[in-house]
Amino acid sequence: MGIVRSGSGRILLLAFATTLAAACGGSDSPPAAPATKVPTVDVSQLDPGNYPVVPRNITSKKPDITVGDLVRESIRMAEHIPLVYEIDDRLVIGGGGHGITADYPPMGIDGFNDGAPGLIAGWETSGRHRQDVSLGLEVEISVLRFTKPAEAAAAADFLVGRDDPEYPNKGPLTVPGYPGAKSVLTNLESVRTLYAQDDFLFWIWAEDQLTVPEGPASLLEATRKTLDRTIESMKSFQPTPISGLAGLAADPEDLLSRTLPPGRGDSRGTEGLYSPHAALTLDDRPATSKRAFDDAGVDLVAHGLSGIYRTRDAAGAQRLTAAFVDELTDRYHPVDPPPGLATAHCLQARNDNVAGAKYVCYLPYSHYMAEVWAEQSQDLRQRLSAQYELLAYGHI
Repeated sequence: MGIVRSGSGRILLLAFATTLAAACGGSDSPPAAPATKVPTVDVSQLDPGNYPVVPRNITSKKPDITVGDLVRESIRMAEHIPLVYEIDDRLVIGGGGHGITADYPPMGIDGFNDGAPGLIAGWETSGRHRQDVSLGLEVEISVLRFTKPAEAAAAADFLVGRDDPEYPNKGPLTVPGYPGAKSVLTNLESVRTLYAQDDFLFWIWAEDQLTVPEGPASLLEATRKTLDRTIESMKSFQPTPISGLAGLAADPEDLLSRTLPPGRGDSRGTEGLYSPHAALTLDDRPATSKRAFDDAGVDLVAHGLSGIYRTRDAAGAQRLTAAFVDELTDRYHPVDPPPGLATAHCLQARNDNVAGAKYVCYLPYSHYMAEVWAEQSQDLRQRLSAQYELLAYGHI
């Protein structure tokens, strides 16, 4: 940058009555105001296709389909990893966060689990100066948790030693204040740093493609600041004992079950429940979205193939919708919502080069706001129809 209910079979329509202005009596009274039509949902026009319209039963099995234990621990770690713009207020564009586990190795590195055994969980997030990744400073933070310190240290050796024979690293570097860190200057003038501390491995990557300074000093300073802040923030993280990982509740608020479920390979280690801070590590405009979160009173975010944001009240859901739509005006333009879903606010990308889906819709419902995206208009209609029915199902 994220629900009365019940009925048999398909969902009963949540009616929004048309608001009429009462006419005042007396000959001197002004004429009655015209009726104001409030957008409604017409369930007879909804078309969910093959998407589910009944909340799923969230389990910890098959992490490609539902929320795995280690992904849940990764999301817990995200709560304690700083947003990059909190370290350097120039880096306001987020690169998107995701969990790191044996099933989702960092940067998709082939052979990672063989070269760095013992990984439990981790989280990766990033921030940059401009929307275009080739313009300006970018910093990426990854924090990985291993079963013991020796494995974290061995992983640092493995990762820093990875080199492309065709484009070899230019040599080792020293990060100010971190003589034990393993840091290299890459062939592309970026700085890659690995620092093991206890069971954790802190992996910082810094690059500036717009300006090539004299030497790597500025990137090393950015790395130092990032390590300082991240290590300090992670001190408040209480790791779940390995024996307790399977006991982490996947959906205690019955909210994740109402998102559209990712297909196999679609979750990318992000499916789960998030605190507001952790959710912002996924956001491409985290500073702007944080202000919208605070204004709307967002206290919980569920992320699957769609997103659901829980706000303070119904007015907060409407304000969050407006804020998110406004946030995308530079990249998207408004389009009509799919048939039957007049309460949704939908957008289409202005061009094919946008970093995101072609279509995105925001659907406020009570004190919830759902975010649905798709590449095709028919798929958008089906996803949004199913998402409405999931929100409207039963009682929250």
